Amino acid sequence: MQQKLEPGVNTAMFDGVEPEVAFSTIREAGFRYIELAYNQGYVGNLDPSLFGPENAARILDLLEKYQLQTRALGCTMNLAAPDAVAQFTTRIQFATRIGATFLNACIGKREDRQTIIANLQELAPLAADSGCVICIENGGDPNYDVFAVAEEGMALLEAINSPAVAFNIDPGNTVSLRPERDAINECIHMLPGARHAHIKDVLCKEGEFFFPAIGEGVLDYQPLLRELEQRAIPCSLEIPLRMHRSSDTLPHRASQPVDPAISLEVLKRSRQQLEALLGYPL
Repeated sequence: MQQKLEPGVNTAMFDGVEPEVAFSTIREAGFRYIELAYNQGYVGNLDPSLFGPENAARILDLLEKYQLQTRALGCTMNLAAPDAVAQFTTRIQFATRIGATFLNACIGKREDRQTIIANLQELAPLAADSGCVICIENGGDPNYDVFAVAEEGMALLEAINSPAVAFNIDPGNTVSLRPERDAINECIHMLPGARHAHIKDVLCKEGEFFFPAIGEGVLDYQPLLRELEQRAIPCSLEIPLRMHRSSDTLPHRASQPVDPAISLEVLKRSRQQLEALLGYPL
């Protein structure tokens, strides 16, 4: 019997909201998996203590309280930074503490490609020893353009040459950074190297990019959902309501967090759309 998709929810939509509110809202919306979004440049308050044992214990308590599970950790960062290996090592340790397998990350600029490759080659054995996979993500803005399309990503995987490094695919990022490409087909071409996926829709308004409920933007996800289902690749809804990308594709965060009641309704509408596309309840 073909495995059914069980999408999780990335917490980017709860940027600036207390973690317990995010957990309770995701559970109320009917989802069972959560992906923490600790992404440089996209969410606020990324204190290093987030990756320590005290916060890990807090996350485990919340997972138990709200009967949620986690498979993935969003940890976008510049992997060419001078202390990148040390920083990302703390993320691997944190993922291990909370039970997340996939570390999803946009990883830096094209001009730093060789440094990024070298750092990932150093990090890969640590990830493998920890039972984790570093899932490099096609970027959506110029700060994370080391790869944006399938051939660029495949070349990176070949250069890194480790089973502990794979893809997290995100069609929504392709829409902004490489609009001349068919975003869904581009990500389908990445599937042989993918271990995780983000489901993100995009609404283009006056040259800027916003992230609505799934099914309310420009992307038809049905072909990709079927591929993820057939390949048993886990996924999370990534709907960063507080953030949009300007015409230069750089991210801009609103001054105030989004009301969790709005996030709940967006999740409910997204769930309904996914159920209609898949033909079964989530």
